[in-house]
Amino acid sequence: MKNKLTLQDVEWKEFKIKDLFKIKRGKRLIEKNRHKGDVPYISATSSNNGITDFINNPLFIENNKLVVTTFCDSYYIEGNFTASDEITMLGNKNLNKYNGLFLSSMIKTNQSKYAFGRKAFTDRISTQIIMLPIDKNGNPNWQFMEDYIKQEEKEIVNKVVKYYQNRLDEIFKNVAGGGADTKFH
Repeated sequence: MKNKLTLQDVEWKEFKIKDLFKIKRGKRLIEKNRHKGDVPYISATSSNNGITDFINNPLFIENNKLVVTTFCDSYYIEGNFTASDEITMLGNKNLNKYNGLFLSSMIKTNQSKYAFGRKAFTDRISTQIIMLPIDKNGNPNWQFMEDYIKQEEKEIVNKVVKYYQNRLDEIFKNVAGGGADTKFH
């Protein structure tokens, strides 16, 4: 079995967002001009991973990117989406859903710098500094970020499965009247 990955066992370095990502800003499409459909429309909300609508008339389509709202909420959006002008989109060929989750949490560490009067617009996001684990060449360690999130996800899944397995065992035991041979598996 592999050793458990820890955040303390890797070297970290500061990076500016603009040095890691291709940066784009979304485009405004007011609600009355949106037509219901199946393309996620991302805007500045702290719920539902930024999805506020599903439309069929997007002004553009992006996919597999980090998005950052004007309040510095950050999400990795897998698949196709479109976004309002309140969204900064960050692209990098190394991004995937796992390291994207890691990176979005690192971007959110700067959230306290932003508020209604000081929004996280694209120019501010581009100069934002984030700390990331690095590889032996001093570059972001994309693989570590991915492996770390996969490890954490697996631990959570195992805990949830164990919890529900124990609950089912208890229920079955109560219904069946007990006994060693009544385990539900």
